Amino acid sequence: MPTDSLHIALLGDLQLTYGPDACTTVLHTVNTARLQALLSYLLLHRSAPQAREHLAFLFWPDTSEAQALTNLRNLLHKLRQALPTPAQFLLIDAHSVQWRPDAPYTLDVATFEEAVAQATTCADLTVAIDLYHGELLPSCYEDWILPERERLRQLALDVLERLITLLEAQRDNRAAISYSQRLLQLEPFNEALYRRLMSLYAANDDRAGALRVYQRCVAMVQAEFAAEPAAATQELYQRLQSTALPPIP
Repeated sequence: MPTDSLHIALLGDLQLTYGPDACTTVLHTVNTARLQALLSYLLLHRSAPQAREHLAFLFWPDTSEAQALTNLRNLLHKLRQALPTPAQFLLIDAHSVQWRPDAPYTLDVATFEEAVAQATTCADLTVAIDLYHGELLPSCYEDWILPERERLRQLALDVLERLITLLEAQRDNRAAISYSQRLLQLEPFNEALYRRLMSLYAANDDRAGALRVYQRCVAMVQAEFAAEPAAATQELYQRLQSTALPPIP
């Protein structure tokens, strides 16, 4: 008989579903921020056992060692209770804890990383970026998650950059605009992206679109930096206004 799998999403809101059709939601059993953080840490560091002392200090740095280890023991008990058939998913002994490498599960982070590593074409890159559903656990404020969150964000940025470059080379301006908008959502303070998007709209004969991007850029720079757009941005805007096509109103 096939083994039921646990399907775990950490990109965006945490989601846990169980069963052959991912039809049973089990997130309600992993129902505290600390429990979710421990589960996520074990998943993100699944390649090696994690020493109990390390986990205790990581999650309770301002607590005595004895109390931190007690807290960890209690939290692991709750994690066992929360997971279906916990022995399938956790390797726990007196010294360490590890997410089982052979556990029947899927993890969206791993799927995203694998898709990025294998992507070479526009189609591949599109599949990869569609797997990035948002920042890694945005509601988690633990210090340890920040490097992982930024690493995955940079992977997504790289995928979008590669995809947009390929689409530009194919003169697929409409698709390049769409993914440039998505890239701008991830890097809203990168003024060079506004110039790139303005140029794409202009190449697509959409002056109104280029104007909207310029106005967004002006508003962003004024709000965030109390300044005006860079000279390169203003010069691009003036060039777009003065070309042979009807000027932007």
